[in-house]
Amino acid sequence: MSFKPVYAFKIVEGSKDCEVRTYFSYIPRGSKVVIYASSPTKAVIGEFTVADVFIGNYLDTLKYLRTCCYLFDEENWRFFNEHYIGSKRKLIVLKVENPIQYSRPISLDELRRLFPTFRPPISYVRINEEFYLLLRELAI
Repeated sequence: MSFKPVYAFKIVEGSKDCEVRTYFSYIPRGSKVVIYASSPTKAVIGEFTVADVFIGNYLDTLKYLRTCCYLFDEENWRFFNEHYIGSKRKLIVLKVENPIQYSRPISLDELRRLFPTFRPPISYVRINEEFYLLLRELAI
């Protein structure tokens, strides 16, 4: 899953506990999310486990965030309100659990050397277990 670097680092450092997106697809509890920090970082920097999933409209999502997301700081609230207020689209909230910051980020250049067809996801892409295990081996 792609993140702006500021939010990617907040997750792996443990200072952000929820991620909000326009609903794109269901992600089950217990799923591993690999964190790709977009430009200018352009690297896989860590991962987290999905502890809970909430899907709803803007007002329901707002209520969920207020009651279940304790590390949603002022910058996150500003982004949420600027991008989603009044939206008619469904939103998905992923509750972050067990964030891990990789000891060695894996750059986009390195990813492309290993997998020439690799393209960073615009939002997210599902990866197979073999790819996930290789990332972990390289990074931890």
